[in-house]
Amino acid sequence: MSINYFIELLGGLALFLYGMEMMSSGLELVAGDRLRVVIEKMTSSFFKAILVGTFVTAIIQSSSATTVMVVGFVNAGLMTIYQAVGIIMGANIGTTITGQLVALNISTIAPIIAFVGFLLNTFSKNKKKRYIGQAVIGLGFLFMGMQFMSDSMEPLREYPGFVTLMTKFDNPILGVLAGTIITAIIQSSSASLGILQAIANQGVIPLQSSMYIIFGFNIGTCITSVLSSVGSSKNAKRTALVHVLFNIIGTIIFVTLSFIIPIDKIIMNFSRDLPAAQIANLHTAFNVATTLMLFPFSKKLADLSFKLIPGIDKEQEEMSLQYINKNIVKDAPATFTDVKAEIRRLLEICNENYKNSVSLLRKFDEEVYDKIFRQEEVINYLNKEISAFIIDSLGLAMNETTSANFAAYLRISRDMERIGDHSKNIAEVAKLKEDQKLEFTDKTFEELKEINELIEKMFNSAIGELDKDERVAFLRESNELVQKEASQFRNNHMLRMREKICNPESGLLYEKTLAAMERISSYISNAGKLAI
Repeated sequence: MSINYFIELLGGLALFLYGMEMMSSGLELVAGDRLRVVIEKMTSSFFKAILVGTFVTAIIQSSSATTVMVVGFVNAGLMTIYQAVGIIMGANIGTTITGQLVALNISTIAPIIAFVGFLLNTFSKNKKKRYIGQAVIGLGFLFMGMQFMSDSMEPLREYPGFVTLMTKFDNPILGVLAGTIITAIIQSSSASLGILQAIANQGVIPLQSSMYIIFGFNIGTCITSVLSSVGSSKNAKRTALVHVLFNIIGTIIFVTLSFIIPIDKIIMNFSRDLPAAQIANLHTAFNVATTLMLFPFSKKLADLSFKLIPGIDKEQEEMSLQYINKNIVKDAPATFTDVKAEIRRLLEICNENYKNSVSLLRKFDEEVYDKIFRQEEVINYLNKEISAFIIDSLGLAMNETTSANFAAYLRISRDMERIGDHSKNIAEVAKLKEDQKLEFTDKTFEELKEINELIEKMFNSAIGELDKDERVAFLRESNELVQKEASQFRNNHMLRMREKICNPESGLLYEKTLAAMERISSYISNAGKLAI
């Protein structure tokens, strides 16, 4: 086999892979965000989820893209794992369309297809038509690459070493392993299948050996969803695991069946006398049959993923009530004890968010900034859930004092939510300060530190176990001092700006920070007065 054939093989492979990528991205651009909306919304039943997965993957020609989207939706909490299972099964069916396209064997008109796509993509003023043109160019390149690969591998039929190597893949373990590794590297089962079809068309590898490699392709394609789940939530990891389990179980079933029934001969009987078509049909049969067999066990697959990846994420734990249990009915005093514990937790989260926000003013940190906004979502969630629970609890039998206590803690919860909003405002000031490269003077930081120390003491007093009268007096005096100092510091800052020590942009940010601190101080004081 001369070097020219090897160069042609590499060129054909590059053109084939590029064409597939071009076709896939062109079709995805044509569909726009509508496919994402379809995936997100059309999953009310498991059967619908399978249809959606099949349809979307057939459109964008990439099961990897579909499963990555699904992993993202689960990670964002827009979809449950149980909904994702159906889409993953459907995606495995939809991805077989590419193999069927390759099996059409229209390589002779591939340059014409590419040229038509070029005309659409270059001269059309309509954006959607240009995207369609891109997809058509990709389709033409795909067939041209397929032809180059087939032609370059023709001499391999006369090379005993390569023929012997191909026959070794009739060993199930070697075949599945080879298919898995190849697809894990390429990260596209459709591309791997196309390469196998090109080899098979030269009569180098029989369908019996191809069969096990195809099974491995389905395992190898899981690498993309696994990689996309790294660093994501446990539910995202479970979704990727379901994809892996589905294909491994399907492979085990089919490998076992291959010892009992002649799968390759059955496929050859109802396929055209073309190796590429037989491989495409085997790939389709595998994915359709696996879906049909595992369809009744879809919920079990999801349950198994929970057993293999146990526990919950920190974010999930935070975004839940830890002391209040809505499923257990208690009397009013016991219920109020749970509310107090949950409110205390809410106050501690508000305190942490406030501290982090103030710390950003001196040294900005993107991770801390993002954490503040995640915590803000927790604060909003807890306020909503605690408020709803308190309102429902007012229907319990209770005396006037207990009823007043519930009402007071409803107000405290809302005050904590407002503290969260103002802490977020301080973080946004810090972000603006960083982005615009603005600076605070040393004197400004000294003033902020003075107010911050007062507010921190107020948080500690509200969270602590002081006598109520003592706590209320301390919070009232501290709040008055914060308001007085904020007013004085504003005047100081006006003088600094007048003397051009500080610039007006920094002055505006300082004013916003003081205003947020004043409001936080007031809300802590109000909460401390109401708490018992």
